[in-house]
Amino acid sequence: MIKISFILLVLAITSVRCYGQNYFHSPNDTLIANTILDGQVTMNITQIHPNNDTLHFNWNKLDVVLPFGWEANICDNSNCYTSLVDSGTTLPVLPGDDALMLIHCTPHITEGTAIIRYTISEENTPLQIDTLTWIINATVAGINSTSSISPKIWVYENELHLDEFATDFSSLVIYNSIGEAVFNTQLLSEKIIPLPLLTPSIYFVQLVGDSNILTQKIILTE
Repeated sequence: MIKISFILLVLAITSVRCYGQNYFHSPNDTLIANTILDGQVTMNITQIHPNNDTLHFNWNKLDVVLPFGWEANICDNSNCYTSLVDSGTTLPVLPGDDALMLIHCTPHITEGTAIIRYTISEENTPLQIDTLTWIINATVAGINSTSSISPKIWVYENELHLDEFATDFSSLVIYNSIGEAVFNTQLLSEKIIPLPLLTPSIYFVQLVGDSNILTQKIILTE
C-alpha cells in the first residue's frame, strides 16, 4: 500500500510538471510603438521556450481598433498573413527554438492610436490563455520617443498621479482595452487628477504634447 501510494504521488507530481506553462513572453505581453504617417512599424513578441519539449501554439483575435486608412497584418513562426486574420496555429516549436507573434502596421491618412489584441495558448495547457497587446501611436509630424526620462503614472484611491515630468504634455486621454476613450482632460500644472468611476480592468493612459506622445498601461482594481 505504501509503495502504491508513493507511485501515485510521483505520477501526480510528474503530471503537474508536464502541464505547467513552460514558456514566457519576451520582452513582455504588451508592446507600444510610436511612428509617423506612412511609417511602417514591426513589433514582435517572442515565446521563449527554455525546456526540452515540443510546443504547439494556438492564437485567436480578441479585438482590434484600427484607425481609418491603416494597414496591419499578423505573422507567427509559421506564416505571415496579409491581414489581421481571426486565428492560427504555429508549426511545432522544437527544443531550442522559440515561437513568434509579430505585427506589421502602417498608418495612412489619419493620426491616431491602434490597439491590437490576440490571445495565445499552448496545446498542453489550453486553460492558460495569455493576451498579447500591440499599441501603435501615429502623428503627422512624428513623435519624440527618445527621451531618457519618461513620466511615471500611477493610481491611488481613484486618482491618477503624475510626476513632475508630465508637465511636458498638454492633454491626457484614457482608453479602455478595446480602444474606446473613456476619459480625457487638459493638463496644466495638475499632478493629481480625479478619475471617473471606471470598471476594474486594464486601461491605457496616453499623454499628448506638442511633439511627443507617451502611452502607459495601468490596471484599475477594486
